[in-house]
Amino acid sequence: MASDANMAGGDGNARVIMWCVPRSVSTAMTKCMSFVDGAEIWLEPYVISRMARELYKSDPLPLDIDGNEEVYLDAAKNLNLGVDTQSFNLDLFSPVKLKQNFDSILPTTKFVFIKDMATGMPPSRYKYLPDPSSGFRHCFLIRHPVKAYKSLRKTFLKSVEGVDPEDLPWGIPKVDPENFHIMDFAPPPEEGTFYAFREIHKLWCHIRENVDSNPVIVDIDELMEDPATILPLLFRALGIPYSEDYLTWDASSDVVRKWHSVCSNVLEAPRYNLWFANAFKSTCFKPSSTSASLDGVTKDIKEVTEEEMPYYEEMYKFRITP
Repeated sequence: MASDANMAGGDGNARVIMWCVPRSVSTAMTKCMSFVDGAEIWLEPYVISRMARELYKSDPLPLDIDGNEEVYLDAAKNLNLGVDTQSFNLDLFSPVKLKQNFDSILPTTKFVFIKDMATGMPPSRYKYLPDPSSGFRHCFLIRHPVKAYKSLRKTFLKSVEGVDPEDLPWGIPKVDPENFHIMDFAPPPEEGTFYAFREIHKLWCHIRENVDSNPVIVDIDELMEDPATILPLLFRALGIPYSEDYLTWDASSDVVRKWHSVCSNVLEAPRYNLWFANAFKSTCFKPSSTSASLDGVTKDIKEVTEEEMPYYEEMYKFRITP
């Protein structure tokens, strides 16, 4: 089926930043967007840039790479992405370079889609957001906190399964699955918190007040329940020409090789494969089997959900609906 540009409300030259919470099916969404004509895809540049700075153990990592290339290479090693650091795109660790890049994308580029974590854009980094004149629309992808944190906890535990305690990241103690608390997995960040919904809500408020009074919000579970209805609404809201062809896509991971990331090839990075393996092989959006009920969940999920629900509920009121 041919793309319906009128339905999409755009001319095909769309620019989108999709801000996410963890385990919100955002990588499958990114793979879906990869099949839009002329797509240029960026995988989590801002959050990786922030991680590089916060995990650097020496002096604070400079924000600009110019003149600091060796320091940036050293910082890259701390990310433990499991690939040859010589193949890293070190420019992408610098928020200065990221802004320069996104502010200067050629007008002839048909479609740019950046998928990133809201935790990668704390207030001190707002100045590195693309300039409004660049034409980027901001989209926020949310999911019920119980579902998001259940999945996050499961993946955290999987990431340390069988790992020698001395080799665990960030100096965390040996993990006891029964008493594990999801907020203890990493040390507190320099700025903000690891409460994902609190951080995405903060960024959403900034965008509303300073960039776009009506940024797009989509609840991923509603989209997965009825993609034929919600996906075209999302495309229209973002100015992306829509086709029913986007409801399904190729199972091959070949398209992922074209994504821009700190690694020269995302598929070579074990950490990405831990988190994104299923999304890399995805072919469509399917209803989630994860329940939003608190019945039977662990103590940490109950505590985190209590903290996060007010932020989720406020954003949920502004989501796109039929």
